[in-house]
Amino acid sequence: MKATALLLVLLQWTPCVALAKPTIVWLNSHWPPFRMAEEPEKGQGHLDQMLTLLIAELPQYSHQVLYSNLARVEHALATPGGPACIFSVLYNETRATTMRFSIPAVLSVNVMLHMRAHHPLVPQWQVSQSVDLAKITMDPAIRGMVERKRGYPALVQQYQDIATSNLTSQSLEKVNPIDLLGSNRFDYLIEFPDRVRYFQSLSAQKRPLIDLPIRGLEPLMYSYIGCQMGDQGEMRLRDINVALQPLRATAVYQKLMMQWLSPHRQLQLQQALPQFVDDVSLPTR
Repeated sequence: MKATALLLVLLQWTPCVALAKPTIVWLNSHWPPFRMAEEPEKGQGHLDQMLTLLIAELPQYSHQVLYSNLARVEHALATPGGPACIFSVLYNETRATTMRFSIPAVLSVNVMLHMRAHHPLVPQWQVSQSVDLAKITMDPAIRGMVERKRGYPALVQQYQDIATSNLTSQSLEKVNPIDLLGSNRFDYLIEFPDRVRYFQSLSAQKRPLIDLPIRGLEPLMYSYIGCQMGDQGEMRLRDINVALQPLRATAVYQKLMMQWLSPHRQLQLQQALPQFVDDVSLPTR
C-alpha cells in the first residue's frame, strides 16, 4: 500500500517549493539477484549495491529507494515531469518515447539458453557456435521455459507463448526453475546467466548445467539509468553521467557487476570492460 501511494504521488508530482536539495526517487522491482526487495536480503542485490555506490557520488541530491511491481514502476517512469529514475534498465524504442537515458551504467552477459549438461540434445546443440531459436522452439518433442512478463530481448519474446512454439512463460515468484529443469519438467531455460547461478545456489538439485549463446543476440549488453522526461530528468541525468563515468572504472563497482557470473562468464565480461569504461555514448532510437 505504501509503495502504491508513493507511486501515485510521483505521477502527480510538481516542484511546488524550493527544497534544500532536489530529490531522486529510485524505483526498483524485486528480481533477484539483481534487485532484492524482500527480507532478509532486501537491498543486497548486486544492482542494489551498485546503486548505493552511485548514490554516494551524488550528495547534491536527497535519495529515496522504492520497491514496487514492474508494471507500476514502468507506469510511473512513463509519466513526465517527476523525480523518478531507475538504475539499470534496457533501452528499447518504446521506453525511448517516455524516458531519457544515461550513458551505459551496467555491462552484462546477455540471456542464454540453459539446459542439463547430460541432456541428450547437448552434443547436437554444442556443435555450432550458437543455438537457433527459430528451429529449437519448433521442436514438439521438447519444452522450453522463460519467465513471464519480463523485459527479455525481442528475439526471445517473438517465440514465446505462441501456438507453434514449445517456449512458454511462467511466473517464478514461487518456483525455482532449476528444480523444474532437474525434474525434467522442461528441457531448456532462457535466462540471464546471473539469474541461473542464483537459482542454482538455492536449489537442492546440484546437477551440472551448460549455457549456450542464442544466435542473433550480442553476447554482452548494456543497461542504462532511465529517468522521467522533462527538465528535472535531464538535470538529474547530467549529474548522474558525471558521477557514473569514474565510478564504472572502480574495482568495487566492477566486482559487483560480475558477482553472480561463473568464472568463464566473468572472464568474458572482463575482456570488454575497457570499452565499457570508455563508452560515454547515449542510446539512440
